[in-house]
Amino acid sequence: MENRQRLLQGATALLYFGPLLAGLGGFGWRVIPVFVAIFLLWLFILRPQIWPRRPADWARPEAAVTLASQGAVQVLLVAVCFGIGRGIGGVLAALPPFPLMLPVAISFLSIPLARMVWDPWHAETKARNGMPEAGQAGAAAAGRMVAALAALPEDVTPEVLEGHLVAMGLQVGPDDLRRALMGQIQGGTAGPVLRRAAVLHATRPEVAAALTGGGYPKAVFDAVAGSGEGLLFAGRCAALVAARPDLAGDCPDVADLQAALARHGEEGSFAAAAASGWGAEAAGRA
Repeated sequence: MENRQRLLQGATALLYFGPLLAGLGGFGWRVIPVFVAIFLLWLFILRPQIWPRRPADWARPEAAVTLASQGAVQVLLVAVCFGIGRGIGGVLAALPPFPLMLPVAISFLSIPLARMVWDPWHAETKARNGMPEAGQAGAAAAGRMVAALAALPEDVTPEVLEGHLVAMGLQVGPDDLRRALMGQIQGGTAGPVLRRAAVLHATRPEVAAALTGGGYPKAVFDAVAGSGEGLLFAGRCAALVAARPDLAGDCPDVADLQAALARHGEEGSFAAAAASGWGAEAAGRA
């Protein structure tokens, strides 16, 4: 964790070095908006928690306030860095010859570098739940547990699978287990048991609450929608949203789910799922 934070600090330093270098190069104040846009993009990628997560949320007054306040802060930061660069250039009485794209590229490069070493959703989950950084040990343990699940017979019931998931959750964090399950599914190596386990895990209220904001249930649905697990997901996610309406933002849209069920000839089963209140919740969000 400490090494990752140091790498993040190094990558972030490039963000600020860009406008400083632009000031040192004697470029005019007209370049400020370019760096402000890069700084805001950095916030969108590395601090997604502070921004609205759904398009409808951007129409709310809070979104405009957030954008305006963050924009003002980034303008100030860019102006300070640019001014320091201009000051250094004035003291040295020299303007190094380099193109404007060099400092712009340096600032922009900080975004992919920082994202490579820092997962903001994972970090937020660890901080919220006060869990220690499990590192490779947690990932390895989750991988072993998922491999054991895969060895279960294909006709294992959801109740038995859920019991296994509860026991596993006492030993590894929900995000480690999410990564292990999704890694198998996205890698194309997951059979029906692991797909079913992912559906059950993503729609457990305590797991969905711990990983809120990451869209875990929707990711599972997108991954298993074509594998015949849609019906199980429909009932589970409907029950989840009925119990915790605040988690609806992480679930797929009702229309997407209904279309997936229709492809499997299961559209009739959707009425029971929607009756739990998911449809009303979705209508409210729309």
